[in-house]
Amino acid sequence: MDYIEIENDVYFISSRLKEIDREYCLRYNLRRSCYEVHCLDQKDSYCFTVPFDQLDERTLLFALKTRRENRDKIIKEIEKNNEDVYNKKIKEQVKLLKEAIC
Repeated sequence: MDYIEIENDVYFISSRLKEIDREYCLRYNLRRSCYEVHCLDQKDSYCFTVPFDQLDERTLLFALKTRRENRDKIIKEIEKNNEDVYNKKIKEQVKLLKEAIC
C-alpha cells in the first residue's frame, strides 16, 4: 500500500475538499512523502500533489483554482505568461545586441 487515506485532519481539509467536489479524497503518498488529492469518479484518480508541506487553507484555494471548470482559464494564464517571458527575453537580447554593436 503506497497511500494512507486521510479522513480526519486538524483543519478539516479532507472534509472541506469534499465540499468543493464530493468525489475528492485526500491521500498521503508514502513513497513520495507528500499529500495528494484524488477524484474517485476519474479512471486515473490523481488530481494534484498538494504543493505545501502541511495541510491548511492554501490546499483548498489550490483545489478551487485547479478544478476542471477552470482549465481553459489556467491554459490562457500559462500562455500569457509564456508570451510575456518570451517578449522580455527578446527585448533583453535586442538590448545586448545594441550594446555590442555600439
